[in-house]
Amino acid sequence: MWVMKLRLETGEQFLGQMAVKHGVSMTGYPLSYYKDKHWLYLFAAGFMFGEEKNKKALVRDMKKQDRLVEFESSGDFIILVVKQPLVVEPAYDSRIIKPSPMIINKEGYHIWELASFDRDILVKALKALESYLEVKVLKFKEEKLSNMSITTALPELTKNQKKALEVAINAGYYNYPKKVGLVELAKKMGISYSTYQAHLKKAEGKLLPEVYKEL
Repeated sequence: MWVMKLRLETGEQFLGQMAVKHGVSMTGYPLSYYKDKHWLYLFAAGFMFGEEKNKKALVRDMKKQDRLVEFESSGDFIILVVKQPLVVEPAYDSRIIKPSPMIINKEGYHIWELASFDRDILVKALKALESYLEVKVLKFKEEKLSNMSITTALPELTKNQKKALEVAINAGYYNYPKKVGLVELAKKMGISYSTYQAHLKKAEGKLLPEVYKEL
């Protein structure tokens, strides 16, 4: 199978502009689309990552924009329909699969991974994207896929557990070497060290066994 990994600058991309404006990253999958004479209407689902106030501001702002057609959310999980220019339709060809979630980074870029048995289909997708956005090809080669990452149902976290995990990730707690300790993370969340540690450990205890099952 041919696999292509791309870095796309946000440019005029609607969700990318919203991510940068509000400091919120997003990740997820395109699901399907339909089109008329003017637009391609993309169905997508995924998650938001960032400060709670920023995520709320992003949602409020998106709902005011003409490019957003439909929107529904449950916590950080969102399902939406957005207008895309017709020129990018080859990137959503049903003969293309997405081995990993698409990432919309708050720093102003997207990461896409596309795969197909037909190399020409990926070439057409690349040309379509290049006509609309600045694109850098990070990988384009024939290889065997060994895994697929998909959005799955994970254990429910409480609001505080999710916040503790988000604070840790954003601060670089899971980087090597660690950039920050639990005491500093507790201060960032505005709670005691012992309380923060309890929230984080419970979140890890729920998620890690589920993640391990997928390894």
